[in-house]
Amino acid sequence: MATKRFILPAALLLAGCLRNPSTRDALVGDTSIDFPAFFEHPAVEAGADGGPVELTGTVLRAVELAAADFLGPQRADTPCPDRPEAHRYRVIQRQGIIFIRIDEDPRFCGLAVPGLHSGAQYAVGSDGRILRRLRDGEPGSSLTPTDAGPGIPVPTSEVGRSFDPPDGSVPLPFLIGPGRDAGTATSPSEGSFMAAPP
Repeated sequence: MATKRFILPAALLLAGCLRNPSTRDALVGDTSIDFPAFFEHPAVEAGADGGPVELTGTVLRAVELAAADFLGPQRADTPCPDRPEAHRYRVIQRQGIIFIRIDEDPRFCGLAVPGLHSGAQYAVGSDGRILRRLRDGEPGSSLTPTDAGPGIPVPTSEVGRSFDPPDGSVPLPFLIGPGRDAGTATSPSEGSFMAAPP
């Protein structure tokens, strides 16, 4: 009887470990793969001039795989900005790797600007495996930081200096005056903190 009570929690724990996103992320984080400059050259847009565009099945599968990974499961009530058709896809194929750049197309949903961090880059192998994923806003470990320059030196006498000493000899500016308390209707005399007169 005690064994049966132990089996269900153990099975649930094992199922949770199998779906651990950190393990999944480790599998798609091959930092030896560098992404190309997707916007270095103008792209040919499918259907822009009415001419035919041919995609191999491998490229189509890679785009579908990247879109499904980036956007997640789709339902009838999926918000417009989270649908595949509300995005633009830029594809570059090099050395057996299909590189895909996904960006939100706000005009599709009647918006003026895309959401913050609404894009991603994918490297997909010809076998259909995601080799690397880099969402906008995530640090790309293969990117070398640019030097910010020498900057402006701060005199040693100014390091850590505040303009009003915190020892109480000068009241803090937000405690002075008859201002109202953060959005309430009480006046300072009815309960707000004020500095004691010197």
